[in-house]
Amino acid sequence: MKVGIFGGTFDPIHLGHIAIARAAKEQFGLDMVRIMPARIPPHKQKKGVTEDVHRLMMVSLALPVGEGIELDLTEFEREGVSYTSDTLTLLHERHPDDEFYYIIGEDSLRDFVTWHEPKTIASLATILVAVRSTDTSHFQQLLVERNHEFNGAFRELAVPFRDVSSTDIRAEIAKTKEPHPALAERTDAYIRRFGLYGCEPSAIRKEALKRYSELAEILSGTVSAHRLNHSKGVAFMSANLMAEWLEKKGLRGTSEEKKLVRKTLIAGLLHDCAKGMDEQETEAYLKKHHVRLSEDVIPIKGIHHGPAGRVLARERYGIRDPEMLRAIGNHCDGSIDMAEHPIELAVFIADFTEPFRDHIPTPPHPVIRNTALQDGIAGAEMVCNATIFYLKAIGSNIPNEMYRIHDRLQEQLKKGKG
Repeated sequence: MKVGIFGGTFDPIHLGHIAIARAAKEQFGLDMVRIMPARIPPHKQKKGVTEDVHRLMMVSLALPVGEGIELDLTEFEREGVSYTSDTLTLLHERHPDDEFYYIIGEDSLRDFVTWHEPKTIASLATILVAVRSTDTSHFQQLLVERNHEFNGAFRELAVPFRDVSSTDIRAEIAKTKEPHPALAERTDAYIRRFGLYGCEPSAIRKEALKRYSELAEILSGTVSAHRLNHSKGVAFMSANLMAEWLEKKGLRGTSEEKKLVRKTLIAGLLHDCAKGMDEQETEAYLKKHHVRLSEDVIPIKGIHHGPAGRVLARERYGIRDPEMLRAIGNHCDGSIDMAEHPIELAVFIADFTEPFRDHIPTPPHPVIRNTALQDGIAGAEMVCNATIFYLKAIGSNIPNEMYRIHDRLQEQLKKGKG
């Protein structure tokens, strides 16, 4: 395959980035372009960079579905600074038959000689340079110089002129508080819902975001860094789903929206709070609190943390709301009537599709995410079906109840209850 790699901070991703990815596919016949956010950008070292979960959420919301432009988490798999030379080396080891094209901007062409191991980068990929300026004479001269230095590794990538940068977008949003024309609509909505770049959050109160941060700090002391990232992903994906559904009902900016988004955010964060316990500890905890599992679920140890988390969320984190506890307890396998419980529905979908997830379901994540934003029941049906497919593929037991849940969701879709 011919694979484009487009790295960067993407803080935020904007329509100029999408235009570059599309141009690379078209002009160089690429099979796909993988948008690869840096976990720790070499030039920024996390200073002033928006939190990972928000950057990944914004990318997942911005990418077009079905065009072969996809989110890639390779640089989130490794510790330390996200050096391009290390990333390309790893990709070559994993996919030795693929041909890689690394996409950079015009500014990066000038700075390329200062990058970590630039000769390694040039030896592992054809480097496509997207031109942003209207005066290309200086660019052409520099392109000749770099090709002389690095054995002709660079190619010009012609992109419809869009003089925009993420830095400028952040500044303009902070100043005007207005929607930005260079952002995908769903990315822009996400920024405003959760108060990024100096905006006042529209879908949730600041006090709720503060409470989320306090609980995330407590959770960080009990689960792995990987699990914490997943939990944050579920928190904001489920909260964003809830906000989207409520806005479709005309509840944007209402107290009801803020209440339900807050509950969903916290339930999503704590859905895996029992994952800090091993299997024996989980079974002992369930026994101590007199939690009886169905015969259907007992053999499937991998989902016992859901019922355990329902209890732990109440005992350790002070959660008393029954809908939040229900969502935490049922996030793995759902329930037969979860369509009537929107917090549970949102967390169930987000647990499978949040942007830190690195498995590849059928259908792919972007399809499920896009469907769920439009129709929660349709999204949950897809997740249920994909979960059954996945469990079959790995040879795991499948709760009989999950088949019944899937059938019920299909029935509700036929009746137009999405």
